[in-house]
Amino acid sequence: MSLNILFINETLIKSRVAISDAIDGKQIKPAIKLAQDKYILPALGSGLYNRLQEGIEANDLTNDEKVLLNNYVTDSLVWFTIGELVTMTSYQFFSKGVLQKTSEESNAPSKGQLELLERKYISNGEFYKQRLIDYLKENYELFFFYLNPGTGVDTIFPVNKGYTSPIYLGRSREDRDNRIISGGMNGVTPTETSYVITGSGDTLQFSILALVGRTLISVTRNGLTKIRSNTTVSDLNYLQVSNGVIYAPTGDVFQVGETFTFIYR
Repeated sequence: MSLNILFINETLIKSRVAISDAIDGKQIKPAIKLAQDKYILPALGSGLYNRLQEGIEANDLTNDEKVLLNNYVTDSLVWFTIGELVTMTSYQFFSKGVLQKTSEESNAPSKGQLELLERKYISNGEFYKQRLIDYLKENYELFFFYLNPGTGVDTIFPVNKGYTSPIYLGRSREDRDNRIISGGMNGVTPTETSYVITGSGDTLQFSILALVGRTLISVTRNGLTKIRSNTTVSDLNYLQVSNGVIYAPTGDVFQVGETFTFIYR
């Protein structure tokens, strides 16, 4: 469970969005905490998320971490928080139960209007969340814990996409791979193997003999699914895998502690 350290405060929320100054900070703080854990944690991953919280608490954030928080995390978190506040401020707990607040001087929006407004704010948050993810993928070498989120069962690995969609868009690469892994392929049960970078000799390439002559189904780097390539690549979304040898993308290096998982048959 994350520390109760917030990346933004209610003052910043009120300065960035058309929200009444009369709203009590006690109503806003729970929404910030929820939005932070619900949307920002999956973008950062457990390792980087915890590091930023610890850095705020110890007042030892690096300049790169300050840029990340101020230029990317803040924009996303503000809109996600507002999205959560739509219903939090409309419905509150009283001694008689959950009641909707009303006003004699204004009209309360319908449930449909509230849902539309909430979705609009969340969509704004997703726009900035995608920018955050793209920035981290481009500058991952500045943030050690982004590629090293942890190894525990409760570890949350960084996601690749900032947007969600209620519309079914067909099976993704991950869906296809998971289907193959769970159901087998051509009667052959897939095998899984992992590899952890332990020394400097593995920073550019390493070998896994078990993959030689096998069909590789999927590969992940620190929990992030990568696209396989047989030739040299520079895109960090790819990994070159050739005859059991895994090569780092051009301009990239593998870091000690990184974990790779391979599913093959």
